[in-house]
Amino acid sequence: MTLLTPTLAASDPTTATRQYIYCIVNGDSSAGLEAPRVENAPELLTVCHEGVAAVVSATDSERLEISRGNALTHQRVMEAVMRQGRTVLPVRFNTIAEPKGPKTAQQRLIDHVLVGRRDEMLELLAGMASLVELSVKGLWGNMETVFKDLVESDSEIRSLRQKLLAPPRVGQKKPVVNRATQVKLGERVKTALEARKAKMEEILLARVRGLAVDSRRNRTFGDAMFANLALLVDKSRQEDVTAALTEFQAHQDGRVNLRCVGPLPPSNFLELVISWDD
Repeated sequence: MTLLTPTLAASDPTTATRQYIYCIVNGDSSAGLEAPRVENAPELLTVCHEGVAAVVSATDSERLEISRGNALTHQRVMEAVMRQGRTVLPVRFNTIAEPKGPKTAQQRLIDHVLVGRRDEMLELLAGMASLVELSVKGLWGNMETVFKDLVESDSEIRSLRQKLLAPPRVGQKKPVVNRATQVKLGERVKTALEARKAKMEEILLARVRGLAVDSRRNRTFGDAMFANLALLVDKSRQEDVTAALTEFQAHQDGRVNLRCVGPLPPSNFLELVISWDD
C-alpha cells in the first residue's frame, strides 16, 4: 500500500527545493539524528541546531494532498522517531518550508524554528520528555443486545415500535406503514443510543482519568463505538492504565471490548504551528 502520494516525494531529493516537516525532536547537532525508515515514505532527513532537530523529507510540492494515506505516513514517521527514544513534538500536517530570496528552505527552517523558537522548543521537549499518548477505544460487544436493552428501558421506543408492528386492521391485506412513526422511532433510538454511549464513555474515563495527566474525548464512529479517548500519560503509568482497562472490561462481562494503542506521539495534546513570516 502506498502511503504517500507521488506529489510529496521529489523525483530527485537532491534537487528538491522544499522540505516537508513531520516533527521537532531533541537532538545534538554534533551527533546528528538517525533518520527513521518508514515503508514507502520519502527519504527522511534531519536538520539539527544546538540540541533541537527537525525531521523532514525533501519535496517539490507546495501542498500535500489531504488523504488518509498521507496522514498515516505523517503519524508513522513520528512513531518511528519515538521508537529511537526521542521526545517528539508533532508539527501540524502539511507544514512545508519553502525557499525565499537567498535563503533555502532548510535555512528558513533553522532561522524560524530551531533558532528563533529554540527556547520554546527546549521547554516543550523538557515538559513532554516523560509523557506519551495512549489511544483508547471502547466498543459494544453485541449491538443486538444494546438495541434490545434500549427497547426494554425506554417506554417511548417501545410504544413507537409497537405501533409499527401492529397487525393489519380488519379488511386490510397488510399493515399501513406510518413513515412519520418510522422517522420518529429512528430519531428516538439514535438519541437514546447517544445518551447511553456518553454515559458509558464517562464511566470509562472516570476509571482512568486519575492515571492520566490529561485526556481528550474524540469523535466516535458508528453505532458500536461508545468511546474514543486520547490519554496523556506518564511513561511510568502505562501499565497502570492497561491494568485499569483490563479490569474495567472484565467487570462488563463481555458487554464491551476495549482497544488500547500506544505509546503514540502526543498529537491530541500538542501541535506546533510554524509561521514563515520574515
